[in-house]
Amino acid sequence: MQLQTINTIASSPINETSFAGEDVRYSSEYEELERELAKAGSLHDNQQPDWEVVRDGSLTILGSQSKDLRVAAWLCWSLLETDGVAGLCSGLQMLGSLCDSHWQELHPRKDRTRIAALNWLFARLESSAEQRLNSETEVLVSALQHLQQALAAHLKEQAPDLQPLCRKAKAAQQKPAPAPVVTPVSDSSAPVTTTQSTPGPISNAKDAHKALRLLQDHARPLCHWWLRDNQCDLRALRLSRTVLWLPIDALPSHDANHKTGLRNLPTDRIAAYRERLSQGQHAALLTDIEASLARAPFWLDGQYLAWQCCDALGASDAAEEIELQLAWQLTRLPGLEKLRFFDDTPFADDSTLDWINSRVLAHGAAAQPATITFARGAEQPLAAWDQGLEEALSTLRKTGLKDAVQALGGQIKQARGERAAFYWRLAQARLCFQARQYELAKAQLETLHQQLQAHGLDKWEPDLNLDVLRLLHSCCDLLPQNQNTRERKDEIYHRLCHLDLGVVLEQALGA
Repeated sequence: MQLQTINTIASSPINETSFAGEDVRYSSEYEELERELAKAGSLHDNQQPDWEVVRDGSLTILGSQSKDLRVAAWLCWSLLETDGVAGLCSGLQMLGSLCDSHWQELHPRKDRTRIAALNWLFARLESSAEQRLNSETEVLVSALQHLQQALAAHLKEQAPDLQPLCRKAKAAQQKPAPAPVVTPVSDSSAPVTTTQSTPGPISNAKDAHKALRLLQDHARPLCHWWLRDNQCDLRALRLSRTVLWLPIDALPSHDANHKTGLRNLPTDRIAAYRERLSQGQHAALLTDIEASLARAPFWLDGQYLAWQCCDALGASDAAEEIELQLAWQLTRLPGLEKLRFFDDTPFADDSTLDWINSRVLAHGAAAQPATITFARGAEQPLAAWDQGLEEALSTLRKTGLKDAVQALGGQIKQARGERAAFYWRLAQARLCFQARQYELAKAQLETLHQQLQAHGLDKWEPDLNLDVLRLLHSCCDLLPQNQNTRERKDEIYHRLCHLDLGVVLEQALGA
């Protein structure tokens, strides 16, 4: 480790026009350090941070990208972990020089955030064992005192008090160092114990969970590398979403207002992403958004941002891959796009919902099993309204629901007779159902069912009546549940049992 490199950080500007460079807290390099540090507090992972990775990554950012106090604090602690007290002293000297000479230019800009970053380091030093600080005491105390003076000059009474740390370092010097532990030399043929990087035998749910977490941890850097090597790489987009959504088999718990206990990404990070999108930084932004999405399975706005990047880059296959992956997830978890985070921010804002309805759900309609169909013999030609529905579904996939509905609406106006108009309206209801617009579909189906009953056609057209009731029951089943919806679903269910028990069994068994 060349400590000279650390010493130059405090005196070498990032570039000719800016000493401190840009704020990099939304960059992939910064987030990679955050993920590595997060291992120390993980409840599910036995891994510990690789402090050499933290040290080298921090040096890279501080030397060539940004003079950031958060990264500088991480560097100081990683130096203690990798190079001992000598490394810590060099880090603290660098930190003191930065604060003394370039306080106004450093990142982050807010004093409160700066204090929090420094306290992260000081709290860990105060809680560390005295034996770790029992060498090079004079240099360590001098570095702490210099840093204390620099902070006091800028923060006044808000400056952290480093005197307890100085006293701890002096006390550690007076205690004898622990006796060295003699480790017997092992036979070179003995097996070497290494940190387990592959899952062992899986015999219970806990083992399976650990194996899945390990798979996710291995997939993230692979996907990141794929995107850095080849922007909009389909493998990265597909793998990251597969491992992200694989463990999720139910909607998050939520109240009647669709509010969950989940927290969204920081608002300033999302705002920065949108700003970079407007500036046309599509390739670099996609990599950063994908890194955030890898740990935010319910941030649907992020899916739309990633899609916009791919679309702007002309990567139509990559954009379609994002549509497909999200469509499958929404098919598995109906109503996901309607949920909200803890602060009442929606999983999907209005623009994202428009994108989902016009582009994403078209794939879901194509992939959705056709549980509601009209039986028709092979010898019978396809009716005009069924053919029109097929064309409307194609339009749905290409240009969205609005154009598809308008096409069928035109056919309703041109229909000859009430019977033809009825079938065209039913086709429109089926289109809305396939597009997952269950409220719209239900409203149309209720009107059609009332029309059948009013004219006694439910007895003259029993098959048609069954088709309407089955589709109506499916809508009630897929809508958010409340008392009215449940009562209506039960009413239709009993009606179906009365008309054709076989239909009910077929639907219940998924046949």
